Amino acid sequence: MEEDEKFNKLPGGIALVTGASSGIGASFARRLAAAAAGKEKYRGLPFFDELWLVARRGDRLAALAEELQATYSTKDDEKTLIIRTFALDLVAPNTLAGLADKAKEQGKPVSILINNAGYGTYGPFAVIDMDRQLGQIDLNCRSLTEACSRFSPLLTKGSLVINVASLAGFAPLGGFAVYAATKAYVLSFSIALAVEWEERGIRVHALCPGSVDSEFAQVASEGVRLKVAHGWSANKTTAHCLKQAGKGKAYSIPRLNWKLQRWASLLVGPVQSARFANKFLVRPYRKPQQ
Repeated sequence: MEEDEKFNKLPGGIALVTGASSGIGASFARRLAAAAAGKEKYRGLPFFDELWLVARRGDRLAALAEELQATYSTKDDEKTLIIRTFALDLVAPNTLAGLADKAKEQGKPVSILINNAGYGTYGPFAVIDMDRQLGQIDLNCRSLTEACSRFSPLLTKGSLVINVASLAGFAPLGGFAVYAATKAYVLSFSIALAVEWEERGIRVHALCPGSVDSEFAQVASEGVRLKVAHGWSANKTTAHCLKQAGKGKAYSIPRLNWKLQRWASLLVGPVQSARFANKFLVRPYRKPQQ
């Protein structure tokens, strides 16, 4: 039996996506629902019969779940994907512990865990509100790490973990300091975990995209920038990621020009990368009122 066939033999399972209310998270949800309905195929993708969508905005999650049920459900009840939504703040105490307990109660493995929830902040470190910076670390790093730990006992041979890092994780960026640092953590942690969990037959993959067409810029700039110019499709980003993760790759950079940017940052080194970003890649931000 080929290795990718083994990965598809889990006895039912849960696919869980955090930050699923918009952008990359919502796109992952659509790709997974399409795969469950047989409308898209990704080699090596584990089988699952439940899709759990997690985010703070319950109304967005409900709308997405309704869309997926209408688009991908079948007349055969045995083949209908069960979709559950959880309106949760992942940085709140005991949130992830409670979610892991709910998953354990189902008596199924977690076939796919996608840690996508996160945000960034544009602007000089000393100017941007400290609580937003610290909250960014809590969500991007601590909650992602806790999720991997809480769900680890529910992962089994063939399970797949995808942690959303960023192209920013490959180099320090002036004017984007905390976000780049958090994504460097996610990238490093994910690759190390991929090596540690090889013996368990669990694959861990870090997605490292550049600018994607999403609400990221609006949040990072506090409404000053509605979206990034020439942002790449979230659907193309997630489809590429699932293909690479299914092949067992430890990380992926979906576009050629993003790969070239990564190599350029390695050539010039971290100090020059930070200086270049600080001078030439200035991102708009909301200046605090005097």
